[in-house]
Amino acid sequence: MSVGRFPFWRVVPKDPGNQRSGEYILPVMPPATAGPDGAPHIMGGVALAAIVDAMELDSELPLLWAQVQFLGPTQHAEELVVAVEQCGGGQAVAQYAGSASVNGRPTHRASGALGFREPYEQTLFAQMPDLPGPDAATPVEISHSSPGGLPDQFEYRVALYDEARGMQATWTRSRADFAVDAGWLAIISDLFLGAHSASRGGSSLDAMFRFVQGTDPGWVLSVIEFAAFDRGVVHGSARHFAEDGRLLAISSQTGVLPRIPRGT
Repeated sequence: MSVGRFPFWRVVPKDPGNQRSGEYILPVMPPATAGPDGAPHIMGGVALAAIVDAMELDSELPLLWAQVQFLGPTQHAEELVVAVEQCGGGQAVAQYAGSASVNGRPTHRASGALGFREPYEQTLFAQMPDLPGPDAATPVEISHSSPGGLPDQFEYRVALYDEARGMQATWTRSRADFAVDAGWLAIISDLFLGAHSASRGGSSLDAMFRFVQGTDPGWVLSVIEFAAFDRGVVHGSARHFAEDGRLLAISSQTGVLPRIPRGT
């Protein structure tokens, strides 16, 4: 098992002399990819995390939310070119648009907002459900990727699995002990299609990610709820909690169901 020790979703300025040029590069390393030997692609959550990183670097503000549409395949990509620009906002919040491409071909379209308004007092309404903790949950190995790919980068344990209700709750933790920041949570949020046997092997159409707060390295509980299978697609959402019960992020997604589900 090969574990990346550097955050593999971090982008670098395309022009090193201009840190806020709006153009960034993600060098694609094996941990950023999923898929079998011979056909690795950039995991959708990694692409979202890279776009988030670019928006945060360009704006010098923390993320509030980001949304991405997956437009085309990214097999065998050596780098992802990310372009972001501020397109609106005011004194407290910056609105952003973004895109990503591989070899000049558009692969992602994104939007987001960043910033904060002071003074503020945090109120968390969402409560973590009463479920087995990571020590009592069932470890699961995800094997549908080549060695060194994204599944090798985290531990994965199932605390609840109820296909009849369309629900799964999983604990995940970075094997490299990465901080639980907006980028890492964006990656975790893209594990959505693996939460039901009928959706495994499908492909994401979009992802919405709303960031509340980060936390220290450790376990994250993702409570996933499928809302509907309809017209060959799946709709659903998730809430992501720290081990101490604090809400960290909210996400949702629509994905195309596979013609032949992968199963386990």
